[in-house]
Amino acid sequence: MTTDMVLPFYLTGDEGSQPKIRGRIARLHTQMDQIIGRHGYSDVVSGLCAETLALTSVLSSMMSFEGVFTVQAKGDGAVRTLMADMTDEGAMRCYAAFDEDDALLQGAYQGPALLPRLCGSGYMAFTVDHQVTNRRYQGIVELDGPHLGDAATSWYNSSEQLKTLIITMAEKTSSGWVSSALLLQHIATSGGKMTDDLYAQPEEMDEAMSDLWHTAMTLCGSVKSEELLEPSLGLDTIIYRLFNALGPHVQPAKMVTDSCRCSDDKVRAMLEGLSATQRADVADEAGGLAVACEFCKTERSFTLSDFAAD
Repeated sequence: MTTDMVLPFYLTGDEGSQPKIRGRIARLHTQMDQIIGRHGYSDVVSGLCAETLALTSVLSSMMSFEGVFTVQAKGDGAVRTLMADMTDEGAMRCYAAFDEDDALLQGAYQGPALLPRLCGSGYMAFTVDHQVTNRRYQGIVELDGPHLGDAATSWYNSSEQLKTLIITMAEKTSSGWVSSALLLQHIATSGGKMTDDLYAQPEEMDEAMSDLWHTAMTLCGSVKSEELLEPSLGLDTIIYRLFNALGPHVQPAKMVTDSCRCSDDKVRAMLEGLSATQRADVADEAGGLAVACEFCKTERSFTLSDFAAD
């Protein structure tokens, strides 16, 4: 069974009517476990990376682009940098930078991760790099709220002016790390002013839509971690269990894969961009240049003689 995927769906409120709420549900397991396993992080950092990958997968699938979508958190806590990205084809990767000696990062993972405790104060950036147009779009929000999904929700609320709810979770099992994310978003039919209260009624919501949104959020909050993190339970089954009374419709799933974009040519180009003095400064005593990818840990070796002198 393929276990790493994102399943889009929408809710109509009643059969046969137009979509009123869009959603995404993701579960990552075998491919993600490979990504996390090669880093050798502590369980606490690994769990945080697992949640970030699940979050990145659902957010990426909400967008239409050709290129790369990136989620990056920067903080002044024990975890200084947390980064995950995914291409439009579903190739994902991640890494974290942190204080290895911090006691907060030891022991078992108790998720969902508490961002203020692990990352301190800082920001989260959401970036789309379009391959065709070579343009970049970025949104930045403070690390607001206790969980990863809260920061992403703040981004949607401020940038898209759409009611959005996102939950993430992860768990280390006997067969490796499993993570999941569930996203709901109100489909606006006209402009309207947002409020900070997810349960409040925006200007564009009539009473029926407000009731539907409130019901969908309540049902979403009832989902159990045992359901979201069970690889043998189909994502479509979860959607129909949760939202059966709200006219659920599932769409084709998007597969997610463990794939890094680094290459010999890219590393060589990076080294060629350095001056001869800079290359000499980072070379070993024998003139060797070893470069390890932060994401996939692949190490590539060159020598100073491979590059022309300035």
